[in-house]
Amino acid sequence: MTRRTLEIIAFCIALLLAAMSIHAWLDSRDEAQRLASTLAAQKQIIDAANAREQTRQSALETTLAQIENLKRATQTPQQVLASLPKYLALPQPITLGPTATPAQQGIDTSAKSATAGRSSAPNGDAPNNLPSAPAAQIPSADLKPLYDFVQDCRSCQAQLAAAKQDQADDASKIAALTSERDAALTAAKGGTFWRRLRRNAVWFGVGAAFGAAAGYRTSRR
Repeated sequence: MTRRTLEIIAFCIALLLAAMSIHAWLDSRDEAQRLASTLAAQKQIIDAANAREQTRQSALETTLAQIENLKRATQTPQQVLASLPKYLALPQPITLGPTATPAQQGIDTSAKSATAGRSSAPNGDAPNNLPSAPAAQIPSADLKPLYDFVQDCRSCQAQLAAAKQDQADDASKIAALTSERDAALTAAKGGTFWRRLRRNAVWFGVGAAFGAAAGYRTSRR
C-alpha cells in the first residue's frame, strides 16, 4: 500500500470522525434545546397553577374571615332576621310576633276552649269551622344558632369549591411534571456529546469490520 493511499485513507478517516463529531454535537444540542423548551413550557404551567392556588387561598381566607365577622356582629333576633334573607332563600320571611303575657295566654286558651265547645255543638255549623293550616313557630333563642349554621354552610361551600379548583390545578401540575420527566428520560437516553460520539464510533468500527471482512472474502475468491 503506497504512502499516497495511506494519506487518502487517513484523510477519509479524519473526515468521517469530524462528520461524526459534528453529528453528535448537533444531536446533543438539539436534544438539550428540546429539553430546555419542554422544561420552560411546563414551568409556566406549574407557575400559573401555583399562582391560581395562592390567589384562591387568599380569597378563601378573606371569605371565611368575613363570615366569622358576620357571626360575631349578628347577635340579636332583629339582626338575624334582617341579615338571614341575604344568605337563605325562604318562601316567606321569618318575622317576630308580639310576645304574649301569661294573662293573654290564659285568655287565648279560654277562647280556644269556647270555640272548640261551640264547634262540637250539634247545630250544623261544624263544616264552617274547618281548621287552618298549621304554622311552625321558631323561638327567638333559636334564631342565632340558625344564622350561625347558615354561615357555617357558606364556609363549607366556599372551601369545597376551592378544593375542587385546587384539585384541577394539581392535576395540571402533575401532568406538567410528567412531561418534564419524560423529556428528561428521552434526553438521558440520547446521552451527552461524548457518549453520542463513542456510540457513533462503535457503529463506525462495526461497519468497518464488516466492510473489511467482506473485502477480504472478495479478494480470496
